[in-house]
Amino acid sequence: MEVLRFDTPAEFLDATKAFRSNDPVRTGLITSIATSVATGSRTYESYFWWAAIEGNEVQGLAIRTLPYGYVFSPMSNDAVEALYSFIAIEDSVAHEFAGPKSVIDFLETVSGKQVSEEESELIYENRKLITATPVGDVRTAAAEDFDLIFKWMQAFIEETRLRNFNLENMVRTALEAGRYTLLEVEGSIVSLGGNSDIQEFDGFSIGRVGPIYTPHEFRKKGYASAITSAISENLLSKGIIPTLYTQATNPTSNKIYQEIGYTLVDENRRIVFGN
Repeated sequence: MEVLRFDTPAEFLDATKAFRSNDPVRTGLITSIATSVATGSRTYESYFWWAAIEGNEVQGLAIRTLPYGYVFSPMSNDAVEALYSFIAIEDSVAHEFAGPKSVIDFLETVSGKQVSEEESELIYENRKLITATPVGDVRTAAAEDFDLIFKWMQAFIEETRLRNFNLENMVRTALEAGRYTLLEVEGSIVSLGGNSDIQEFDGFSIGRVGPIYTPHEFRKKGYASAITSAISENLLSKGIIPTLYTQATNPTSNKIYQEIGYTLVDENRRIVFGN
């Protein structure tokens, strides 16, 4: 099996479009990251864009945007082994890998290394929305909302323990693109939602919903359900399939999403190798 490293995200996206369109939800994070870099909306320290190819057909993908680790697509064990063998040489300092659980489980075996840290996320999609009970007024965030959104995004990252790179630039870019949504109740903003850049394929599109954040003082009032439902409904009205990722250990989030029609697609696993 041949392994190719692409010089630019645009080349990577073009060469892998057919592969990604066959499994758009489970390759959605890879598409979203590569697209954001290709369009200039996100920048990182350095990049690796890999594809495993056999018989002129893509068999698997792996990308890394430093300082973060690798994201793997669904693929066969042969493709995992081929990609990891190249990464171990060309990017030997890499020690973090994420992707479908079956892929990462096999990668762990192939590596022969000890895992020092791991976590799991669940991937959902919504083909038929069960509309949540409307609460308050939903609106697209405006430039004057930046300070509040930035503050809440800092709290969201701290609470979820997600890492971030250049958070201020990320928030400004998403705000300018109209990708943040706010829920207001009786004149007060009580919940924040968002969605990623829309991923276009031949005949369909998908959009990843998130972040969804409600401060502690406003929780348990249906606000998270209402704003997630509103964002999902807006995407679906445009013919866009909503998807989202949630921490497997967060029963509240998983319950909310399932109640409004999100169905489980797969489990993602992230591992970190020890020194």
